[in-house]
Amino acid sequence: MGVLRAIGGFFAKIGRWIRDTAWVQPLLIVGGIFAIIFSIPYIVDGVQGWFDSGNASENFYRSFQLSLENSDERSSDADNLLYYIEKQEQGVATAEDEEKYGTQFFLMFVQRSCAGCETVQPGFETLQRNWNSSEFIPNSEVSDEFKLYTIFIDEETDAELNGSETTFTKYFWDNHAGFFEQAATSVEDRPYYAYMGGESSDYAGLLNDISEPETFQTPTIFMIDFENPESPTWTYGISDILFNFEGRDGGTSNYALARTLIDCWNHSGVFNGDK
Repeated sequence: MGVLRAIGGFFAKIGRWIRDTAWVQPLLIVGGIFAIIFSIPYIVDGVQGWFDSGNASENFYRSFQLSLENSDERSSDADNLLYYIEKQEQGVATAEDEEKYGTQFFLMFVQRSCAGCETVQPGFETLQRNWNSSEFIPNSEVSDEFKLYTIFIDEETDAELNGSETTFTKYFWDNHAGFFEQAATSVEDRPYYAYMGGESSDYAGLLNDISEPETFQTPTIFMIDFENPESPTWTYGISDILFNFEGRDGGTSNYALARTLIDCWNHSGVFNGDK
């Protein structure tokens, strides 16, 4: 106790000295102000870090991202994936191409601050974590690896742009207009199209939005499958297209969303005409 009283007395003396020494007080105030000013950049960086690390949905999609950088030169990572899809359609894809990209995968277009993207993200993550186990087993021997490719349509690149143009609208979409236009039109024989209400549905309106870069919505999710082309309408390997989807049987849990995705992958349930 004596030691504590001695320590307390020492700090009390310092406090009284500061109180009674008028010239010290302005120095302390000024010093405190400068300390706050110099700390602002670190505070801002720290707060920014909270937001960056807190957006789990965006971080998840970033881990599968193919960049649009160099789309103005038709040589971005995203372009190369679409070239592969186009070569598969033409029957000229190489074994090296297939080894790199696979013959079945989800191709998803997203952007920052996309509510629908955040809603369905837990389904993708749950499917990835449980891939090839329990109820999440792919029905094809070649589909032994979960594959997802994401493209951020609002990605900022070094490409020259004017006004509201983006790399996606000015370059990437134009580089692969045939893919998008075909995706927007060849839907009649896809079971999921009928399940979602067909020609008179909101789903049909979203499909139509794919046909122009300015109306393109996120999330837009393509199931690309060159391994099981069960229908002649599967041009460019597109077996199904999803937007902001619900879980199997209308469920909203992470696992219900993942069940919809594995059904899409396996072309089962509503993706096979079963309601």
